[in-house]
Amino acid sequence: MTAATPFPERGDREAVRAWLRAHRGERSEDRPVPASAAEFAAAQRVKLLRSFGAEVDDVPAQRLDVALTGPATETHTVRIGVLGPFLENLQESVQAVAQALTGRPTSFASVPRWIKEETALSAAAVFPSSFGLTLYGPGEREAAPEQQALFPRAEVTLDDALRVLLDLAELSGSRRALDDDLAEELVGLGRRALKHLGALTGALSDEGLGLRLSWRPREGRARLAEWSPGAMQRVRLICEQSEFAEAEQVTVTGRLAAADMLRGSVEIVTEAAERVRASVDEDWSQRLPEFLGRRVEAQTEVTRVLSAGRERRVYAVLSLREPDQGS
Repeated sequence: MTAATPFPERGDREAVRAWLRAHRGERSEDRPVPASAAEFAAAQRVKLLRSFGAEVDDVPAQRLDVALTGPATETHTVRIGVLGPFLENLQESVQAVAQALTGRPTSFASVPRWIKEETALSAAAVFPSSFGLTLYGPGEREAAPEQQALFPRAEVTLDDALRVLLDLAELSGSRRALDDDLAEELVGLGRRALKHLGALTGALSDEGLGLRLSWRPREGRARLAEWSPGAMQRVRLICEQSEFAEAEQVTVTGRLAAADMLRGSVEIVTEAAERVRASVDEDWSQRLPEFLGRRVEAQTEVTRVLSAGRERRVYAVLSLREPDQGS
């Protein structure tokens, strides 16, 4: 008896059990019977991808399941006019956050190509939740020679950007978190990121929609975050109401007390005991150990931002030197 054998009459329980045992035994050689709902969903995705001629082994391990939730999706459908902008806003938000994490985000120039490639999301399947989609990140690939020269290693990954997005979802949904705390996290991402995050959260909250995000990176633990319409509205208001002044250059002198090469950030303690936290771009992040613990003179670009009722200053280091040495 094989899987091709016609299914017996349902009233013949013994025949049904025999058919299922034979069917299960045949599948166990190459495709084990799913033991959970998650395994069943994964098997269905593989089946769908194969039906489109995709090589399953080439499917990236990075997976983001996004589900739109709320009354507007109770029939497991969503209007194209909502879905299209949502996917575009999600992709642009991820790209803008990734660029912000490189140390010195631009407001007007285009996002570098390598960031777009590193954070590119591709839709692979649709699943019922309220309305859900499975998105995959880019697969492993060889970097172009010019990219290898400019960026010896990927300073920012899709995982970094999505974890910031998940952090924002959790923080904005926390009753203990103040708008001031949320603004502190958002403002540091820069004008471009706030523009796209405001568009993402605004479009969904206007429709009364929520968002469930489940992120599975290549390595490490999976994360799940629920973004309610109310929480997204908090993000949207801060993004839309934050006012950015024109950047100006300021020299900051003090001791380089802390440096994070991975995230490209420093903390300088001035002679007045003020702690200045600043981002550092790729050109300088690798040289930070040379200055750690020493007195430095940092040429910075400072942007004043009025957000959540108070002014904040966002610092980005342009250059570093020891005061008694040349640049």
